[in-house]
Amino acid sequence: MITTTEKKGLRKKLLHACIAKQQFLLHDFTRRIRELTSRDALHNNESYDQKDIAAYTAQTNEINTLHAQLEFAKAELDILEKLYPTCDSSRNQATLGAVVVTNHYTFFVSASLEKITVEDHPYIGISTLSPIYKAMEGKTKGDTFSYNNVRYKIKDIF
Repeated sequence: MITTTEKKGLRKKLLHACIAKQQFLLHDFTRRIRELTSRDALHNNESYDQKDIAAYTAQTNEINTLHAQLEFAKAELDILEKLYPTCDSSRNQATLGAVVVTNHYTFFVSASLEKITVEDHPYIGISTLSPIYKAMEGKTKGDTFSYNNVRYKIKDIF
């Protein structure tokens, strides 16, 4: 049985891992945007043929997509950083900042981060906007919820 102190420490480690993962993602998006917008990448010629225009258009679309993803990732990082001061607060229901242990997965209600591994245990980062969070929102230990025809039983929340 994991103690309350150990749960708080684990939640803090999990949050650190999520922030590090998000910062890496931001760095990766920024690096790719820099690569695409560099002078060499844009082929700043005096004239363009149809092939050049098509390539430039595709590159511009990719840059715009990356900018949108970068802004989303920044917003997710902001959520994670705002959770840090609440790491030591106990949670007893599925809400922002909670670790929700179910019979199938362990979720960290924070940001959309897919799988994060801390102390050899996998966690799935979910945002409060995700449909699975909407199904578990406000539930407590012992409650059940269903998502995509799968029934989850909450074994613990911290």
